[in-house]
Amino acid sequence: MRITSKYLLRELIFPFFLALGIISFLLVANKLLTLVDLMLKYKVNPLVVAKLVAYILPATFAITIPMSLLVAILLAFGRLAADMELTALKASGVGLPRLFLPVLILGAAFSLGMLSFNEYVLPRANLGYKILFYDILRSRTNLVVQEGTYVRDFEGLVFHAGHKDSSSGELKDVTLFLLPKGSTPLQIVTAKSGRLVSDPKTYRVYLQLDDGCVQSGSGQDAEAFTQMAFNTSVVDVDIQGGLRQVQGVDRKPQEMPIAEIIQHLRSMPDSSPDKSGWATEMHKKIAIPFACLVFALAGCPLGAMSLRGGRLLSFIWALVIIFSYYVLLSLGETWGYRGSLPPWLGMWMPNLLLAAIALWLNWVAIKERPFFSRFLRPRISIPKE
Repeated sequence: MRITSKYLLRELIFPFFLALGIISFLLVANKLLTLVDLMLKYKVNPLVVAKLVAYILPATFAITIPMSLLVAILLAFGRLAADMELTALKASGVGLPRLFLPVLILGAAFSLGMLSFNEYVLPRANLGYKILFYDILRSRTNLVVQEGTYVRDFEGLVFHAGHKDSSSGELKDVTLFLLPKGSTPLQIVTAKSGRLVSDPKTYRVYLQLDDGCVQSGSGQDAEAFTQMAFNTSVVDVDIQGGLRQVQGVDRKPQEMPIAEIIQHLRSMPDSSPDKSGWATEMHKKIAIPFACLVFALAGCPLGAMSLRGGRLLSFIWALVIIFSYYVLLSLGETWGYRGSLPPWLGMWMPNLLLAAIALWLNWVAIKERPFFSRFLRPRISIPKE
């Protein structure tokens, strides 16, 4: 039995890491484009960019590892079924329960491992990414702002400074074009002086402008025009929306371990509108790791049913399960935040529903009920005389 278990577990290694690499790349591809742009356009050190990627990956592993385990199990059992190895093992007295057991143990080990990972590694990685990304954009903002140049790198505005003091960083004759957004018309801000200010507590970078005015018009009425003077004004600046990803005065639940979230929940009054959201995030941190065990429970019988469809049927099963699970997870999270469902039920609903279906699939697989046996029965064609 040890030989069979080792053989089966070896079958999982290659498809697991292949699926993990592909799915992780697809999830971080959007952020990678921003990071590559920072490296090429703003001369950020490639080692710093690599460190940012290392901070991003743990956030994807919480999702990609359960997915990859499911794909690996379906492909492994699908290959064994397609090559008639499952039939040979059953003929030699090795039943499906003995084949499923090591995979279920592996799924349970992955769940416990991911629970520890989400508790200790993920919050530190999220916070580390937030701080490092802010430091990069803060330093690059100072480099982008040059005197006598129209700067278009900032999101939603065009910036121009007539003079920049290289020692103090003070700006003179500042002009800002705040681009139209929704119903807000174009605004032109002029100021005699200004300077860039960084606030590490809120992860903000903003322009503090002194002695200026704001001019704006209306797109519907050409004669409508307003002008307002100010002594001091503040305008947030952001390179390609990067700071928007990391801003926030307080730490978010994703950056905190479960024990700290529980402590925060106890300090919140029951009437707080944010309490259900925090409780939902806490249960989410616990529920998602156990998707590994649930996916293993569902993947074993479905992979063994792939005799006729082979790898194609395994991929179809994987897509169906993953799509259904994360749709239910998204619905449960929404309902949990709104208070339509208790937070624990909203987050555990996908696991409970899929586990119920998986237990039924295991039962019909082991008992070889008609629903299952018609998938296992090989096609034998008898030539006509």
